[in-house]
Amino acid sequence: MLQYVGRSHRSRDGAKRLTEVVTRMSKLLGLPSGWICGIVNGSGTGACSMALQNFLGPRPVDTFISDSFAQYWANEIENLELAPQTRHLCAFGDFPDTNGIDPCHDIVLVLNGTSSGVCPANFDWISLNRTGLVIADAVSAAFTREIDFERIDVLCWSWQKALGGEGGHGMIALSPRAQARLEAGERKPVARLMKLHLPDGSVNAAFFEGRTISTPSMFAVEDILSALDWADACGGLPALLKRVADNYAAVAEWVSNTPWIEWVCKNSSVRSMCSITLRLTREQLPAGTRDDGEIISRMIRLLEDENAAFDIWSYGNAPPGFRIWAGPTIETDDLAALCQWLTWAYHATVGNNIASEAMTDRQTDLAQR
Repeated sequence: MLQYVGRSHRSRDGAKRLTEVVTRMSKLLGLPSGWICGIVNGSGTGACSMALQNFLGPRPVDTFISDSFAQYWANEIENLELAPQTRHLCAFGDFPDTNGIDPCHDIVLVLNGTSSGVCPANFDWISLNRTGLVIADAVSAAFTREIDFERIDVLCWSWQKALGGEGGHGMIALSPRAQARLEAGERKPVARLMKLHLPDGSVNAAFFEGRTISTPSMFAVEDILSALDWADACGGLPALLKRVADNYAAVAEWVSNTPWIEWVCKNSSVRSMCSITLRLTREQLPAGTRDDGEIISRMIRLLEDENAAFDIWSYGNAPPGFRIWAGPTIETDDLAALCQWLTWAYHATVGNNIASEAMTDRQTDLAQR
């Protein structure tokens, strides 16, 4: 039986390992000089809630409702009455208009929407001379896309999404501008688990040096350090971004050659490269088909029965379709095989069955796992 003999983060060894996580994560992500970083409970969700509750209030805030999680943050701002809010809306599968944003306002946005497959095309619309802060949910954007740190002030992400670490822990990083807001801000009530200040009102400097607010699992700490070892061995951030680009290219080629499937996000300039969201092309559905959701459901059940794919349903409140993670921990060959499996499942579902012997060697291998 495996026995863990490590100590908690209160011990010298535990504190050293937590500090190592902060240092190595900051380096891999490329945080600029002057930024500070800390470990948060509750994964990326906890980090985003911490950011909203600690920083919002002094100024109006603009939120960009590009996916389900952006909607969650807008609702939290409203429900907790954190700041006067303007919501910028758009159709599902697109990103809101970013013209005419007041640089005096705070901004809250999601850098990669996993439910819609949408992300901001760039950050050029965010003023370098702004007086407001930009709070970014980067849960699935960290290590999957380039981030312009000159136009972001508070960055939130998780251990598990792009690096494959254990769930339950996240990170929050602050620019010098965000640190200045924290130091000068009014001491409004914040839950203890979310508070970035000490009882005397001063900034909790120890938190940004690796000391967590609540004790994390040291198993999880060792797991994320192993994930960081893997990322470094791959070649660091440039290599992780290339893996994402290769994954996207493999799926994009299949979509372009498959008339019955299409992107949920038709605007390629705001399409996520790692959160693949697809739907059936209505014009290609069999005559008399009224519910594409039923076809999708049958296809996914077929793939699950064959042990070929799991958890590729579209997000709960998204239109029926497929949601496929194509982050850096995913192998391009596996995504290419999944595309073949989807083709098989589609034809089997709509009546043009493909005999099992027509499967490729790769499909057969996957089915036997």
